[in-house]
Amino acid sequence: MGTANTVDAIEIIPSGKALGAEVRGVDLASDLPDDVKEVLQKAWADHLVLLFRGQTLTDQQLVDFSRLFGELDPPAPNPYGEALHKVHPEINVISNVRKGGKPIGNLGAGEAVWHADMTYLDTPPKAAVLYSLEIPEAGGATYFANMFAAYEALDDDLKREIDGKVAIH
Repeated sequence: MGTANTVDAIEIIPSGKALGAEVRGVDLASDLPDDVKEVLQKAWADHLVLLFRGQTLTDQQLVDFSRLFGELDPPAPNPYGEALHKVHPEINVISNVRKGGKPIGNLGAGEAVWHADMTYLDTPPKAAVLYSLEIPEAGGATYFANMFAAYEALDDDLKREIDGKVAIH
């Protein structure tokens, strides 16, 4: 394997499931060369979900990396009336921590048992980047669904029946 952040150093390890791959050999905190960015974008297109272990990012580095996958959308409205991240309002803080009796983030302790990100928008974001600062020893699992594979698994009669239909959330 080559030096970190070179195309030769990158390992893409497919999960063997309907989606997902682990990416090794990349330090997301540093500037990524264009050819490395292209490899990551292709890996995302091929696997839909990418896992990068052991990364340490500043908020700015997180924003910069996130932009690799497109223009950033602001988080949904905060029920407390102000951005949860004052410097980077495009970062959605998800936390169950409270300071001074007020939550520092959205979704608290288990309020979003199941959800689909921002499906209430006419054009939902095409990607989401999750960066965990603390991971519980048990629970807290995040699951993903491959809707491309779900559609492809439908029989042809059902595909014809739903062709052209629109769901409104």
